[in-house]
Amino acid sequence: MNWRISPDGEDTDLIEGFERIRARLDEVEPDVFVIVDSHWFTTSEHVVAGAAHHRGVLTSEELPTVIKGVGFDYPGAAELGAACEQVGARRGNFHSVGNRPQIVNVTDEHLPHHYSTINVVKHLRRDERVLVTSVCQTAKPHNFMEFGATIREAIDLVDCRVAVLGSGAMSHRFHPFDKIVSPLSLSYKPHGISSKEAYEYDMRVLELWKEGRHADVLERYPDYMRFFPEAWFGHYLIMLGALGGADFKGAGRPMSRYENQVGTGNIHVWFEVAGTQ
Repeated sequence: MNWRISPDGEDTDLIEGFERIRARLDEVEPDVFVIVDSHWFTTSEHVVAGAAHHRGVLTSEELPTVIKGVGFDYPGAAELGAACEQVGARRGNFHSVGNRPQIVNVTDEHLPHHYSTINVVKHLRRDERVLVTSVCQTAKPHNFMEFGATIREAIDLVDCRVAVLGSGAMSHRFHPFDKIVSPLSLSYKPHGISSKEAYEYDMRVLELWKEGRHADVLERYPDYMRFFPEAWFGHYLIMLGALGGADFKGAGRPMSRYENQVGTGNIHVWFEVAGTQ
C-alpha cells in the first residue's frame, strides 16, 4: 500500500513543501540547522544533542510498520551545543535545588533519534551540521522562550549561520482508534481535521503568522491549548524565542498546503527574518 496516496486519490503537498523550504534555505545559506524536535520529550531540563556526529538506523516506535529501517548519517554541531549549555549557565538557568542546570548539552552516542528530526534531515539537509533540541514536557511558554533566547545567544557566540527549524504540527488531536484508518482520517483535506473548531483555530493562528503578529499568538496560547497543539507548541515557542520572542514581527509564508494527517493540522511555514539576523 502506498501510504502517501489518500483514499480520495490525493498526494501530500508536504514533500514538495520541503523543496520550497530548501529553495529558501539556498538563499540564506545556513551552515547549521537547529531542529526543535516535537517528538523528543524531556522532563526536568532542556536538552541539546551536541554530539560531533550522528549515525544509525531509525525504526519509529510510534509507526514501526510505516517508518522503518531508515539510515541516517550527518555531522552534529558540537561547538554550538556546548555553547548552549554555557550560555544557559551564564543566564542563570538553574533549578532552585542543588543548582541543577536547566539547559544541558548531551553527547551520549546512545541518545535516541526521532522521525521528526530524521525526516527534516532527509528532505532538507545538504551539508549543514545539525543540532537537535528536546521539548521539555513540564515547561511553560516562558520556559520555552527562555530556552530559545539562550540558543540565540549561543549562536551569536559561535561562528556559524543558523536556520532554526521547528518540527511539529499545529492542532494535534488524533481520530480515535476505530476511525484512525478510515477515508476521513487518511484524507489530506481539512475536513479530516479532528474538529471544525480545531481547524478554525489553526486558520486563526496562520492568519496571525502571515501578519507577523506573534505577540497575539502568545496572548491566545491558553485558548489554543484547547486544541492540543503538538508538544505544547514548544517547537514554535522555542523557535520564536530564538527569533526575538514577542517582539519578533517576521511574517509567516506558507510553503505547503494546510493538510490533515489522521486528525492533526500540518503545514510548512517560513518566517521572514529581517536583514542578516
